[in-house]
Order: sequence, then C-alpha cells, then structure tokens
Amino acid sequence: MLKKITILLSLAATSLHAIEENNRGRWNEPVSNGPDKEVPGYLINLGPTGARATLESKSFTVKYIFAGSPADGKLEIGDVITGVNGRPFEVAHKFGHHMTRMKEFPETGYEGPLMDFGNAIEDSEGKDGKLLLSVARGGKDAEVAIELEAIGRFSDTFPYGCEKSARLAKGAMDYLSESDFIKREQCHAKCMSGLALIAAGKMEQARELVYSWNTIPEFGIWVWPASYQCILLSEYYLATKDERVLPTIQGIVDVLEKGQVADMADYKERTHGKMGNVGHKFRTGGFGHNTNVGGYGTMTITTALAVTAFELAKDCGAEVDQGKIDLALAYVRKSTTKDGYIGYHTHQCAYAPSGRQGLALIAHRLAGDTEVNNDYIKVVSHGLSDSRKYLNDAHADSVLSVCWGLLGANVSGDAKALRDMMDYNKAWLNMARCHDGSFVALPGRDMYDKGYYMSSRLHLTATMALVFSMDEPKLRMLGR
Repeated sequence: MLKKITILLSLAATSLHAIEENNRGRWNEPVSNGPDKEVPGYLINLGPTGARATLESKSFTVKYIFAGSPADGKLEIGDVITGVNGRPFEVAHKFGHHMTRMKEFPETGYEGPLMDFGNAIEDSEGKDGKLLLSVARGGKDAEVAIELEAIGRFSDTFPYGCEKSARLAKGAMDYLSESDFIKREQCHAKCMSGLALIAAGKMEQARELVYSWNTIPEFGIWVWPASYQCILLSEYYLATKDERVLPTIQGIVDVLEKGQVADMADYKERTHGKMGNVGHKFRTGGFGHNTNVGGYGTMTITTALAVTAFELAKDCGAEVDQGKIDLALAYVRKSTTKDGYIGYHTHQCAYAPSGRQGLALIAHRLAGDTEVNNDYIKVVSHGLSDSRKYLNDAHADSVLSVCWGLLGANVSGDAKALRDMMDYNKAWLNMARCHDGSFVALPGRDMYDKGYYMSSRLHLTATMALVFSMDEPKLRMLGR
C-alpha cells in the first residue's frame, strides 16, 4: 500500500511540475528598459511579423504589435492564432520547468506551435513572403495575410554558404551599430556586442566600448564580468595590437587567479543562505559566482569561462599560471559524463547543458592540440548533439545556452554536432528574429530564467551576428 501511495504522489508531482502555462507570471511582467519596455510582458516573439503573443497548448494569443511592422494593421490584440499557411497547430507544446531536466525527459523539445510557426516563416520567405495565419477573432474565424520579405531559405549547410545567414548577420550588426545602450548593458551582452563589432570590422565602435571597460576590477568582483571583460579586451588586442589594454588584461588575470578553489577541503563548512551546508558543491580547480568564492559552490560554466579568458590573455602575452588552467580544466572534465553531459556543479546535475558544453569545447580548443583535449572534445561534441532539444532551456539565462551552445558546436569541428544544433533549432531561430533585424530572447522552460530581463535583445542579437558569420571566423576563440 505504501509503495502504491509513493507512486501516486510521484506521478502527481510530475504532473504539477509539467504544467506552468502562465509562464510563471511573466506574460504580464515587462522589462524596465531597452527596446521592449513598452511590451506588456515576456512574450513569444512571432518572428519578423512584429507581433508578440502568449503561448497556449495549440495556439498563440496576440498581446502586442509593433508600429510599422508587417503585422501592424493586419493582426489585432486578442487574436488567437490557431494555425499557419493552411495547417492547424495539431501538436501540443509541452510546458513545465522540469522539462529542462534532460535525464528525466530526454525527448522533450519545442515541437508544437513554436516549431510550426518558425517553419512556416521559413517556407513563406522561401517563396513570395506571404504568411497566412488562421485567426479566431470576435467569435469568427478569419485568415490574415502577413507580408514578409522574401529573403529565401537557409541553405542545407547554414550558416556556411548561406545568403540568408549573411543577410541576417548584417541586419543584426546594423542594429548593434545603431544602439547607444551597449555600454549600459550587463557583462554578457556588453562582451558579446563588443566581440560582434570586432568580428564585423567596426573597430571604432569596438574601441569606444573597450576603452569604457578598460579598468582593472577589484578582487571580490564576480567571475562573470571579470572573465567577459578579459575575453573582450583580449580579442580586441589580438585584432588591433592596441597596447593600452594590456595592463588591464594582466590585472584581470591576477584577480581571477585568486578566485579559484585551490583545495575543496578548505570549503567543507561553507553555507549558502537557507540552503545550509553546501561544502560538497566545491571542487578543486573550479570557480564560483564571484572571485572571493561565496557559499554557492563551484560551477562548470564559470570555470570554463575563466579558462577561456586565461587562454586568450596568454595569447596577448599575459602571465598566467598554467597550473591553474590545468586544475580548472581537470575540474570541468571530472564534471563530464562519458556521454558528454556536463553538470552544473558536478556531473550529477540534470540542468540542460548546451551552454556549459559549448564553453567547455571552446576552452579545450584554445588549450591546445593534445590527446587529452581532443578526446574530450569528441565526447562533449557527442553530448552537445544530444542537447539540441534543450537549447533555449538553460538555467538562469537561456541566451547563454544559445550563445555558447551554437558557437561551441562550430568550434568543436564535429560536423554532426553543428548540423544537429542548427537544423533542429532552425525554426526557433526564425521565431527569435524581430522585424528590425534584431533578435529577442524567447521564454524557456527553466523556472529561474532571467535572460530577457537582463538583456532582452542585445545579448542574443550580438550572438546571432557571430553565429550567422561563423563560416568566416574573425575571433581567436572562434577559430581564427
């Protein structure tokens, strides 16, 4: 009897966690600044139509329309979109933050209205640009035609040899070039925007951004901004040989080196707020959230990010303790399963891993052509292929996963990993496109995802400018 009750409780818990159709209240929670501050909440972007909507199981409900966009004057607030290009949405979207736990839900992707709408955009742009929406409006059914620009289809090898990819990369760069908001962005978006400017050859704008960030941070700074700052300044130096940034690069290295866990035994009594003792989450060689290593524990993603910063700094001539790099890479490898899954703290975690995998691939590629590194890259590339259905479901910031997952797939040298990631997520990429050439974060299924609120557009726009120009890498970390 007890066994039966346990099973029933388990099933009930699974059902509860799998139903979060209100987007955890974020449908009605807007950003406070940036280009989307007038949008009423964290909504689904309906590709380059210029409309935003909530997502139901088999439909979208329009909640916002940008003035001057293709949807302006065609769609109305409250329209319920039930199909596209003559096909009703028949596959239900699967909700729930626990769907990000790959080991429990290995076949859960974004099939349903999201994928159907994104594929329809691809079909329409490959023809005459006309996107036909089946709409329920005021108790009546109607068909609404949205005129998109007929820019063609992605090639079978996109972003390689793909005119559409090149066009989208240019549109993203044009948007970034006109933005005066980059300097005020948080470190993720600021760094990726700067890298995109460098890759596009827009050195004057890149220099202005770099000089605004050319100050050595104090010890205690978070690992995230220190690593991102080092990565941007290093890539800038490698592209320009501007020696004004070298002292800062060395200074950041010195700060980061102090923030590494030298011996996990030193942290066995650490606590993290109400979580109690979390000493078991510290590992030798790892980095935590901040350089004074708070109670949260070490994380594979910040460790891989710090190693990427170290390797690029070395290429600039900075003095970096190789022993610290070796310890960090060893920690990441120990947190990786034989199937290429990389855990959050250790290999036992279950969060969607695309971002961690991509960064680990980049870090190991930068670390040199050794048997250990090459064998590891093969394993993680296989794991990245397995993660393709969870690209937008990363913990805390979904854009990090899209960014490093796609860039890492390219750096891996594994053609299958790249194709799996790009092809499966093609429709998602179409949905993230805005009518003005930018890209916007889309809601994922992680309950802690705050990527939209940290940078609704610039982070992903810069990322896609780099992704869609991967066939001609201009950055050291991307294979130049």
